[in-house]
Amino acid sequence: MLSDLLGGKGKKPLSPSQREEAARDLSEKCGYAAAALTILPIPLSEVVAVMPLHVGMVVGIGNVYGADVTRDSAQHLILRIGATVGLSLLGSRIATTAAKVLLPGLGGLISAPFMYASTIAIGTVARLYFANAGEISDEEIKAAYDDEFKQAKRSFDPTRARSSSAQELAEAAAREAKGEPAAAEAPQVSGEQEDPVARLERLKALLDKGLIDQDEYDAVKKRILDTI
Repeated sequence: MLSDLLGGKGKKPLSPSQREEAARDLSEKCGYAAAALTILPIPLSEVVAVMPLHVGMVVGIGNVYGADVTRDSAQHLILRIGATVGLSLLGSRIATTAAKVLLPGLGGLISAPFMYASTIAIGTVARLYFANAGEISDEEIKAAYDDEFKQAKRSFDPTRARSSSAQELAEAAAREAKGEPAAAEAPQVSGEQEDPVARLERLKALLDKGLIDQDEYDAVKKRILDTI
């Protein structure tokens, strides 16, 4: 079960600094699991599985702060965050799906930092929410989310998204989202077998639509050209 992997219950009381550290660790763990979801070669996999992952994270953070959080109340907080930050949260998911559809095999690598940063930002808002007993304004939510999103995107480490722990948590979230008791074998899609010219054209389309920035475009372009 996803909740078993996330943990958070049955621990001794923590000091404020220990609670903050535990909440940050849980957010980072879920952030890399969310990034791992984007690497799975199935379009829309991250859209299906990211909600149970985020819900589990919020429940876990609430437990760290001694709050009795249900899955429904956690989802309500996530929806409030989404409504408050608007396109910041929605844009990361659009970019993730668009990249995977337009650049099979490489799209997940492009969009993983967006999903990681979005998850970390949601975790930060949840931490502030429970630390202040729910007393947090929409303005504070947006400011905390936007600041953390920018910092997290810069600090993203792609090797950690491919770790066994991140993959295990990502697969558990995907199974829970689909109601499957066991892992299913995902079909493999290889972007390396596609015409490099077509991949470059799709990459340019992402740049033109503003879904990736120039640095991301240059990095992936070089990777494609290196395969020729």
